[in-house]
Amino acid sequence: MKKKVMVFAFLWISVFLGFAQEVVTLDNALIDIGQYFTGRLPARSKVVVLNISSNSGRLSEYVIEEFTATLVNTGRLTVVDRHNLDLIRDEMNFQMSGEVSDDSALSIGRKLGAQTIISGSIDDLGDILRLRIRAISVETAQILGIQTANVGVDRILAALTGRNTATSFSPSNNPPPSSTSSTSTFSSGGKPQKKVPARAGNFEVIQGRQIPIPIDTSKFQLAMLEGLEQRKWTVDQEGTGYILCTLRGGNWWAQIKICYWDDEYWYEYVNSNNLDANPARNRIHRNYDNWISNLESSLRRNYYR
Repeated sequence: MKKKVMVFAFLWISVFLGFAQEVVTLDNALIDIGQYFTGRLPARSKVVVLNISSNSGRLSEYVIEEFTATLVNTGRLTVVDRHNLDLIRDEMNFQMSGEVSDDSALSIGRKLGAQTIISGSIDDLGDILRLRIRAISVETAQILGIQTANVGVDRILAALTGRNTATSFSPSNNPPPSSTSSTSTFSSGGKPQKKVPARAGNFEVIQGRQIPIPIDTSKFQLAMLEGLEQRKWTVDQEGTGYILCTLRGGNWWAQIKICYWDDEYWYEYVNSNNLDANPARNRIHRNYDNWISNLESSLRRNYYR
């Protein structure tokens, strides 16, 4: 009897902790979960986002499309082309919003030459939705990872589901960065003055290397703005020679300033939340360098296109 009580208590605590998660937007949930799987799955492995079961085909399609785009834009995984997946769906007669058995999912993965199947579900819990996404190895049927998120009703979700936004949320424990916060100053000539970090090589200033001088600043600006959109950054402010922008997750954000002129460009750390930033000790979350590297890759691709 004591053992049963302990098991019940463990399950109750697990459920409570699951529902005690912070409520986030759907887009931020997909970004967070995408970053989790990008870091967990082997680089260059071939994955397919198969299905998201829900009561709304439109919502399932949106999640599949956005999550696929998140994985593609990291540049780290090879994602199966949507057209090939649609052919398999038609052949096997299943809907992207329907349930798919593990055996069927693995069979589909083999047909597509994928190494990993990604599928999920969206459950209606009243004021919020519960998003659950998992990855399964096609070769071994092993579950490679599971991530969940509590999703609040924002304008996007309301438009997709017809729900009332009256139950929308405001993540009070994750205040957004100020659109005017900045640690850079500007010379009288207009060129941004480079921030002096606490020590040489500090993450606060990362020199751009992908675009050789002289830089076509107009072309640079357009290429970078496109890259920010591709990488899910939001632009907070623009000015002569700089772009202030923020990358947001469920309970974290990072704000940087991208400074550029005809003779150089660089990335300046401005502020962050829940990334354990410590400039004096040159420490920040390990993903920070990857975010800057991803922006560099997108910049180069867009600049020379």
